[in-house]
Amino acid sequence: MNRMPHSSLFDMFGVLGLVFLLLTSLAYAEERPEDNGPAAMLAQITQLQQRLDKNPSDYEALRDLGIAHHNAALKDSKVYAKKAVQYLEQIRQKKIDDTMVLCYLGSAYTLLARDAADPMDRMSYVNKGVEYMDKAVRKDPDNITIRMTRANNSKCLPKILNRRPIAYEDFELLASLFQKGLKIPSPLKISVYRSLAALYQEDGNMAEAKKYQTMAETVQKEK
Repeated sequence: MNRMPHSSLFDMFGVLGLVFLLLTSLAYAEERPEDNGPAAMLAQITQLQQRLDKNPSDYEALRDLGIAHHNAALKDSKVYAKKAVQYLEQIRQKKIDDTMVLCYLGSAYTLLARDAADPMDRMSYVNKGVEYMDKAVRKDPDNITIRMTRANNSKCLPKILNRRPIAYEDFELLASLFQKGLKIPSPLKISVYRSLAALYQEDGNMAEAKKYQTMAETVQKEK
C-alpha cells in the first residue's frame, strides 16, 4: 500500500474529520469544554438521525451517526455504545472499505464490553474491538484519526490486556509528527503530550513525563 506523505495527512480529513478527531480526543480527557458536552453531542446525533431518516441510503450520515454515538459512549457507554456498534456494523457488513469505520467500531466494541454482564461477552467484545482497531492501523497506518482513537482506547483499557505498548506507539508517533511540523490544532497536541506525560509518570519514567508535560504547557501558553 502506498502511504500518503505526512505533510498531506491532515488536509485529507477536511472539516468533518477534524470535528470527530477533536471530539474523540476531548471525550477521552477528564474534562471537556461545555460546547463539546452531552447537549452538543445529543444535538449532533439528532441532526444526523433526521438526515438518515430522510435518506436511509445516505452512507455518510450512517457513518457519522455511528461515530457520533461512539463519541457519546465515551461518557455514557450504557446509553450509546450498543447503538454505535449497530450503526457501524451496518457499514462493515456491507463490505465498504472504510478504515475509520473499522477503527471506531473496534473502539465501540470495547466500550460495549464495559457494561456486559457476562464475563465471556466482555472478553469477546474486547478481543473483537482491539482486532478491528489493529486491522485499521495496519491498513491505514498514517491516518491520524485512527492512531488517536486507538491510542486513547489502549490507554484506557485495563493494564492486564497489555495494550499499554500500543498506546505508547501511537502517541509517540503523533508526537513525532507534531515535532516535524505537522499542522494540527493545539488541543490535540496538548492532549497527546499530556497523555504521554501521564503514561510515563504512571510507569515511573519521571524524566519523560516531565518532558511531555513541559511540551504540553508550552503549547498551552502559545494558544
